Amino acid sequence: MDASDSQAERYLNELYQRTAGNAGAQVSMFEIGAAVGLEKEEARKLAEDLIADGLVEIKTLSGGIGITAEGINMAQPAGGSKVGASLELGDGPLLEEKGRQALESILNEIKNSLASSRAPYASLEEMVLDIKTIDIQLLSPRPKIAIIKEILRSLKNGLDTSGASTLALKMEKMIGG
Repeated sequence: MDASDSQAERYLNELYQRTAGNAGAQVSMFEIGAAVGLEKEEARKLAEDLIADGLVEIKTLSGGIGITAEGINMAQPAGGSKVGASLELGDGPLLEEKGRQALESILNEIKNSLASSRAPYASLEEMVLDIKTIDIQLLSPRPKIAIIKEILRSLKNGLDTSGASTLALKMEKMIGG
């Protein structure tokens, strides 16, 4: 994880704490930024990146923001463990129901991210084909976790280069590196 991902994670965690994990709550993007040591312009830019990733939403034009459901899943509460820790594929060779639900959740986020992506057409095409390959694996009565993880790694790399680094970080945690 590079410094910007770490900074984004701290910002999101601070937002989670200040909103008490309530998607309806509103706080100032600048207050969150100041709490994690950012200048006003840095806080605005980071908030915009998190908004683009679907983790934060704008509440007012004067800088009021809130955390989205996806943001809540990514955030780390003061107690320690990730709220979104349920996004695990599983340890066995085959995908079970809990892993299937986690995979479907992350695939929805990926599809939403691709819909607003400005990545080159060739990159988008490759990522769409990777998603279709996962869909085919899910049609199997015995979907293989190893195959799904490799496809997710490919998708993660594509998302990282297209600017969806927060989603790529979430995927990295899901596939274990």
